[in-house]
Amino acid sequence: MLATWRLSLLLAPALLVLAEAAHAQRITSPYRYVDERQSVSIFGGYALTDRGKLDFGPESAPAFGVRYGIRLGGPFNVEANATYLPSTRVVWDTTVAGEPLERLGEVDFSLALIDASLRFNITGPRTYHGLMPYLVVGGGAAITVSDDDSLENAAEVGRDARFDFGTRFAGHVGAGIEWFAMRRLALRADARDVFWKLPTPAAFERQFDDVPKEEWVQNFILSLGVAFHF
Repeated sequence: MLATWRLSLLLAPALLVLAEAAHAQRITSPYRYVDERQSVSIFGGYALTDRGKLDFGPESAPAFGVRYGIRLGGPFNVEANATYLPSTRVVWDTTVAGEPLERLGEVDFSLALIDASLRFNITGPRTYHGLMPYLVVGGGAAITVSDDDSLENAAEVGRDARFDFGTRFAGHVGAGIEWFAMRRLALRADARDVFWKLPTPAAFERQFDDVPKEEWVQNFILSLGVAFHF
């Protein structure tokens, strides 16, 4: 019995050393795989717009929207986006020929962006220290939701001299990052360069020789949002 106790006392320090060595070899990975394949998010931010050479385009304005995403495989996701921009636009008196044009005022003008994006997660389908940076590219449509023409009616501006945005193709490229505060809940920051064409009223094409029929402009949308993964 005494021999057994002596052997235990001799082995105990050795077992503690082996246990400590095994613990030291255990490495906690900074990566965490995201098992959920779908996500839905809401966001808000600000759109910095380019009104074009003739200043007909929408003014910079807040932006609000929703987004749905699904993983295709590996680092690739596809996302559907709907963004609302409650903006304004400047109305110019185009009934008088020559320059400069007279500014009549501003009216409400709102747009909806409906588009789809291909998203590339830089860290793949996993987070690095809770972070998932990504790149996006895509396209869709910018659609006029409302356009107040009361000032143009009051100034008796002809139809061919009015700005009519209508529905336009809108492409975008951008980047962002998600921070997973919880396993399924993430905070998301996003920056996109959205580009579309601004049309020139037909009367302006006839009146001025140096104006384009259409003009590509770039608009930057910065947003913050909350995403739920499931």
